[in-house]
Amino acid sequence: MIRFLSFICVLLFIAACSVTGGESGTTQDAKTGRVTGTVTYRERIALLPGAIVEVKLFDVSLMDVAATMIAEQTITPQHQVPIEFELRYDPAEIDERMSYAVRAIIRIGETAMFITNRSYPVLTHSNPSHVDLVLIHNGG
Repeated sequence: MIRFLSFICVLLFIAACSVTGGESGTTQDAKTGRVTGTVTYRERIALLPGAIVEVKLFDVSLMDVAATMIAEQTITPQHQVPIEFELRYDPAEIDERMSYAVRAIIRIGETAMFITNRSYPVLTHSNPSHVDLVLIHNGG
């Protein structure tokens, strides 16, 4: 009986450590900024097997300089569009005076099949942290 109670105590201790570890992860997540949304397109074309969706968050503040990438996510879709995304970034990298935008591309191998053709501003200047991207067919 004592062995059984000792075994139960050990299990409870392990479970308590797991809960504490989970809380620590939650605290770390709270320090992570997120931009969420969906990627879709209007054409009635099925997403081909092997398609890759790339979504990126850029600092687009400077006009004559290439945009600086802040975060990216590469998705291998398991279903047709819309495809959900979540870009995680360090909030310390975001300056409220600057401008940020999300861009996406759907590739089949090296061929860009669908691309964003307009800006999707996020985060600063009263812009949202959730955007629904509508890509256009690239003709590739």
